[in-house]
Amino acid sequence: MWFILQFLQIHIVSSLETVIQISENAKTWTDVQMSSPNNTYILNIENTVTFPYYAINVELHKQDDTFSLHYGIGKPPEFSLNLSEITEVQGFDIYGYLENRFTHFILLSSEDFHQKQVYISTSSEWTQNYNITVTATYDKLCPNNCTNQGSCQVFNKLSMKDGKCLCNKNYIGNDCRQPATYIEQNKEMFLNLENTVKYAYVDLEESENQTMVLIVQTNSSEGVDLYRMKTRVLYIPALEDLNAKYYDQLVYGYEVSSMYPIEFDLKDRNDVSTQIQKRVRFIFKQKSLREQHIQISLDLINQRTQNTISTSTVIIIVASTAGIIMFISISFAVGRYFRNKKIKETLAALAVIRQMQQEKKYSAKSFDDEILEQLPQIQNDHIKNTDVCPICLDLYINKPDLRSTKCRHLFHRECILSWIYINKNCPTCRSDLKIHMNHNRNQQQ
Repeated sequence: MWFILQFLQIHIVSSLETVIQISENAKTWTDVQMSSPNNTYILNIENTVTFPYYAINVELHKQDDTFSLHYGIGKPPEFSLNLSEITEVQGFDIYGYLENRFTHFILLSSEDFHQKQVYISTSSEWTQNYNITVTATYDKLCPNNCTNQGSCQVFNKLSMKDGKCLCNKNYIGNDCRQPATYIEQNKEMFLNLENTVKYAYVDLEESENQTMVLIVQTNSSEGVDLYRMKTRVLYIPALEDLNAKYYDQLVYGYEVSSMYPIEFDLKDRNDVSTQIQKRVRFIFKQKSLREQHIQISLDLINQRTQNTISTSTVIIIVASTAGIIMFISISFAVGRYFRNKKIKETLAALAVIRQMQQEKKYSAKSFDDEILEQLPQIQNDHIKNTDVCPICLDLYINKPDLRSTKCRHLFHRECILSWIYINKNCPTCRSDLKIHMNHNRNQQQ
């Protein structure tokens, strides 16, 4: 019985092996296959073929998160999807599997197998049709032709970028398939999650080797998961992955909430994530689907610009302060000059009037009646015996006809009349007395 089971197992495996024939005249092989737990292809290359590269493309008819593409040299690949051990070198399309893509891609180099037998395998827990194509080429091809959202670097054979996609603005990923928000410097930007995953990136090539600071804030009270990619794989960990070994190999994980914003220092460290393209990639995923209207704030500050702004601000403040002080000083000096001038004019007018009173030279003038109409007479019943007229410095009670100005200051009748003909400001407070004299009426009289 045991021998029968072994024979059936070998027969089933053998029946699933498909030979891919590559020659100088047939450098492309394509077919439509049915997915199964284990489909194996044998790459048969004629001895006369000199192509250096072989591109393997698989396109699923339906999305399948269990589908994976492998290759093995000298023996069929193993199907243990232990992500803590798999890499691109070990023959696994990590991008297609972890990002749950419709398209899967592997580029083989003839230097890798040196005429050894090459096995290509697919694996899936579901049954569906898929297209598989193997192309022999003299150039390194890029995955999915960069989704027509980037340029494939295929010319410099010595470059790290050879056979890699350089994505256009607002696209990321090893095949530039994923739209992403470009985070601009010194400009606050906002992302609305709304039960979706959002991608964003910072372009380090624009920082001119300067350290940049990214400040991430959110209005979410329950928090948002933030992942910073360590490679070009756009990997969103599942909840069960958080303590797995490969989690730390692919992403840095953070949590940001309304109470706890995050600040990143971003600088090109020339690691795996930036060797191909100088970009730092982020993924944002809300924790609770119950929470609505979640917004992420992204503020990228170039420290050199920040320092320049600070210096400029200091210069502006110093210059403004100096200007204000200078303006106040000039205003004070001008005000003081005019005050002193008015005081001198007042003192001179007082001296003239007092001299006239001493010499008894005052005589009635044609405007006296008109002026007195604007200066009401005040009874001296409530005047203290010690109060004096500010003009003549004689007691009010010595001359009973007292007049009040609009600013409520008292003067002898003759004193204020003499004053007004010389100066139109109050002798006490120097405000305008607002005395009007109708010259035309006086001439008619």
